[in-house]
Amino acid sequence: MIGVLVMNASLYSVTYWYILKAGRRIQGALGKEAASTRAAHRSSKTLMLFVAAFAFQWWAAALLGAWQLIATPPFLIFLGAATFSNIGGILNGSIYVIIQRKRVQEKQAANEGTASVPRQVALTVNSFKQAPPNGSGKNDKK
Repeated sequence: MIGVLVMNASLYSVTYWYILKAGRRIQGALGKEAASTRAAHRSSKTLMLFVAAFAFQWWAAALLGAWQLIATPPFLIFLGAATFSNIGGILNGSIYVIIQRKRVQEKQAANEGTASVPRQVALTVNSFKQAPPNGSGKNDKK
């Protein structure tokens, strides 16, 4: 169990490092305001959420495994390992909610920055633009 924890933490760390390295390289080539740089930073932050959730979920099992190598662990450690190892769905659901909230906030910020006309007016104008010229969509001339 300890090996799995160490291996996953190592692989996530290496992946995070490569994403940051690629983001810096792109930033150097394209400038600070590059969309790809922002996307690389956003994805690396999201990745760190999963790393934190993984560490939070499996720390007690790693402690239990290490303790068992030395002596018989107390019952509280067994309970902690059983509890924390089974909360993965809650943690992943929480991360999903965080990611969705960020997406909604980004979309709202993008809409506020580009929309100079109120949304209801824009929808009304767009609906008139899409209507057929004679109202029926068919050519009334014979």
